Amino acid sequence: MYLLAHTGITMGAARVVEKAVNRPWFRLDYRFILLGSLLPDIVDKPLGIIIFPEDISNGRTFLHTLIFLVLTILLGIFIYRWKNALWGFCIAFGVLIHFIMDAMWTDPITLFWPFIQPAFEKHPGIEFFSIVRSWVYILEMEPRIFLPEMAGLIILTFFAVKVIKEKRVMFFIKTGYL
Repeated sequence: MYLLAHTGITMGAARVVEKAVNRPWFRLDYRFILLGSLLPDIVDKPLGIIIFPEDISNGRTFLHTLIFLVLTILLGIFIYRWKNALWGFCIAFGVLIHFIMDAMWTDPITLFWPFIQPAFEKHPGIEFFSIVRSWVYILEMEPRIFLPEMAGLIILTFFAVKVIKEKRVMFFIKTGYL
């Protein structure tokens, strides 16, 4: 899980989309953008590595599939038509950017599950704490990880400073609007 990259870059991309659309009715709730950006890892990492380590042993399972992405988009459409609210699309957008950042097209067995094969690939020996240790090591040694993480940190810092400077912290917490 690349926490800073997933959250920061997704928020930055959402802000670019929001500014490009530039319509009063198109206000994104960044709380749901953040949720969508992390949702696949929030569910799949504990499920595949902690809860079912012998059976799955993989941190990319059900919520890293095309089926889940399509379901979140359909949920966004349903919520928009039923409640005239964009929060479902915000979750779907976050999930989509998560997939792009994880380069899910390079893992077709997971992306197209269960159409290619009914089981996820096992990665024996994966443990939660080894993931944390490897993240710290990779962050120090791998520019392909370090650079997106630092970009995410810079973007998150920009948004945090903006919200604090404008004295809109409680407004952001209550509404999710920037």
